[in-house]
Amino acid sequence: MARINLSIRLGPMVHFEVQGQDCEEIAKALEGFQQLNETVDAMFSDLARRVYPEGEIPAEEKPT
Repeated sequence: MARINLSIRLGPMVHFEVQGQDCEEIAKALEGFQQLNETVDAMFSDLARRVYPEGEIPAEEKPT
């Protein structure tokens, strides 16, 4: 039987892969994915607020 490889990128620094024999196995492996996504979002949002406490980088300061 063929293996299913699912690669998921949650952002520039978060990436994971799920492998399984069928859709049921993949679905079981992804249980809790929403919680993982929310946790990663909260972590990076907190980091962004700490690095840029005033909000978004002004256009003239953005790297090109």
